[in-house]
Amino acid sequence: MKPSIDHTDEHSNDAQQAEEVLVRLMARREHSAQELRQKLKQRGFDHNVVELVLEKAQQRGWQSDQRFAQVWVRTCIARGDGARKINAQAQKKGLSSELIQQALAAEQPNWSDACFERLLRKFGEQPPQDQKQRDKIMRHLLQRGFSFDEIKRALERQRQGAAD
Repeated sequence: MKPSIDHTDEHSNDAQQAEEVLVRLMARREHSAQELRQKLKQRGFDHNVVELVLEKAQQRGWQSDQRFAQVWVRTCIARGDGARKINAQAQKKGLSSELIQQALAAEQPNWSDACFERLLRKFGEQPPQDQKQRDKIMRHLLQRGFSFDEIKRALERQRQGAAD
C-alpha cells in the first residue's frame, strides 16, 4: 500500500521554495510585485503559492511597489528617459500611474534640462546641419520619452549655445 501524499506538506514545501527564490531575486535588486509574480510563475510555482509568498513578503517589508517605483524612476531619469517613456514602461512593470506620479513628484525632474542633457550626451554641442539630422535627433528624443515641446526647447538651447 502506497502512503498517501499530504498536499499541505507539498504546498508548504512549494511555498518555502518559492520564498527562497523570491529572497534571491530581491537580494539582487528591487522588483515590482508584478515582476516577482511573473518570475515565480515562470519557475513553475502555483498561482496560490505565488500570491501567498508575495503577500508575506509585502507584510514583512521585503517587497514594496512604492519603494520599487521610487528607485526605478530615479534610475530611469538618470539614464536619460523622459516622462512618457517612464509612464509606458511602468505599465509593463505592473505599477499604477498614481505610484509613478508620486515617484516623479518626489524626484522633481526638469524635463527640459533632462532632454537637453540627453541631446548633448548623444549628439554633442554642434546643432544639426540639415533637416535629416534634425529629424534623427527628434526621433531619438521622442523614443526616449520626451515631448515635442521639450525637444524644441533643447534644440533651441543647443543652437544658442553654438552661436555663443
